Amino acid sequence: MKIVVLTVGKLRSKALKDVCDEYLARLKRYGSAEILEVKAADGLSPKKSIEAECANLMKNILPTDTVWILDERGKEYRSTELSNMIMRLEITSTKRLIIVLGGAYGLTDFVRSKGSLLALSKMTLPHELCRALLLEQLYRARTIQRGEPYHHE
Repeated sequence: MKIVVLTVGKLRSKALKDVCDEYLARLKRYGSAEILEVKAADGLSPKKSIEAECANLMKNILPTDTVWILDERGKEYRSTELSNMIMRLEITSTKRLIIVLGGAYGLTDFVRSKGSLLALSKMTLPHELCRALLLEQLYRARTIQRGEPYHHE
């Protein structure tokens, strides 16, 4: 199964980019994974920005994809639960897991309706920081699946 983190915009912070690159490289040791960035709609009103970004996100989602949407209104999971969810998708022969991460102004209700809502936290977090947290949790999930000593309960 390929894991695709579908996100708005490029990382501006070199420190966060380095963290994301590190966890993506670690994650790729366990299977296919990539970051797919769509252009941020800078310079528009928040409403127009969200609409433009969400239209670009939707162009990258196929009807056969399993889609998870990161949103603070979503359900929170423990790392072990996330690991089990990913394992179940692999058992059902899911070809691509798309995890959508919106831009600074979030996502439209239409995009939210296209997948299961997951939350990294009930708090609102910067979308750039969410990318780093998500990649770390995906890596953690893979190590849990293999019984490696990275995760401590």
